[in-house]
Amino acid sequence: MKNLIRKMLLISCVAVFAFTFTACGKSDNNEPAVTEEDASTDTDTAEAETGDDADASDDLTSGRYATLEEFINSDVMQQQLASQTASLEGNGLSVELTAEGSKLIYNFTLTDPNLTAALDVAALEASLDSQSATYEAIASTIPLAVDVENPSVVVRYLDSTGAELFSKEFVPSAE
Repeated sequence: MKNLIRKMLLISCVAVFAFTFTACGKSDNNEPAVTEEDASTDTDTAEAETGDDADASDDLTSGRYATLEEFINSDVMQQQLASQTASLEGNGLSVELTAEGSKLIYNFTLTDPNLTAALDVAALEASLDSQSATYEAIASTIPLAVDVENPSVVVRYLDSTGAELFSKEFVPSAE
């Protein structure tokens, strides 16, 4: 029973941890101002290195990703996801980050069948509800990193077969 409580707390902490990293995406608030001359030089360098004219230009001018998929596949997010995945190893839980249109989706899979069997879905729902302000804030910050309208964050808990145990969608708060 003590291990079950620890795992439930771990699940809650991981969910908050995951959404906190979403807010750490690429934004133009932390970057120094770029003059037209600097942007031209940087664009030429980026084009030479990557050969991707449109992407380099978009990143320099807007400071944001065009889609949630690009954001998820960025080096920063992949490093954070790898860190989260490593921290979950051996705890009966795995995480996968995906996107569907304007939805950023966290799929938490309970890989331990014993944990799934002992899981109280109502307690999981209550825990997720108590953290709704955090998820709403994350949804509010998505447009800082991604050029998307009406963003939302979806949290899904799945059993080891992929069947959904519980999910909830969060949108930016109306403040």
